[in-house]
Amino acid sequence: MDFFNIHTHTLTCPESEILSQSPLQFPADKRTIYTSIGIHPWELTEENAEDQQKSLQKLISNASVIAIGESGLDKLQGPSIDVQTNILRQQILLSETYSLPLILHCVKAFNELIQLKKEIKPQQPWIIHGFRGKEALATDCIRHGFYLSFGEYFQENALKATPLEKLFIETDESEKPIGSIYQTISDTCGIPLKELNDYIKKNVKKVFFKA
Repeated sequence: MDFFNIHTHTLTCPESEILSQSPLQFPADKRTIYTSIGIHPWELTEENAEDQQKSLQKLISNASVIAIGESGLDKLQGPSIDVQTNILRQQILLSETYSLPLILHCVKAFNELIQLKKEIKPQQPWIIHGFRGKEALATDCIRHGFYLSFGEYFQENALKATPLEKLFIETDESEKPIGSIYQTISDTCGIPLKELNDYIKKNVKKVFFKA
């Protein structure tokens, strides 16, 4: 059974993985078939913001790019939240202009992210990757139209509160195989593995391949 991995930093099966890259890394792996490219708040400074944005603009038309990100907001690391928000707004504009979904990193800034989504009213899907929040936060994010992507670590009640049509699965930087993460999520939700995989495939086609 093949399992699609929507967010990884290390390729193992290029045909079913989206490699997350920064504009400064690209191309990180010549085997890449699908990539998301974005400016991560950890790699952002006031000094390099403009250069990264220009690089991103040039690379976005590459045939492998099927999403923007990971980008986002992080109150624990990176430059000021104002600098992060400004760059995120620019990436949202690219997401909308090129009709690409947005993959988001968010730490301690969910209120700001939700307010930004309410303000902008984007047409493209927004996916919070590596979601580890509690059930109440998951429910709030889903209510505001976000997709949630779960990896090796997650809150059980948050996962169970996420509708299958809003769910993605990823490895991020984990060394655990994607199939093993699918199995854990299948067991936690009490859903047969094939049924879970079928749902994720439908979501992948809808969001990333506009089927």
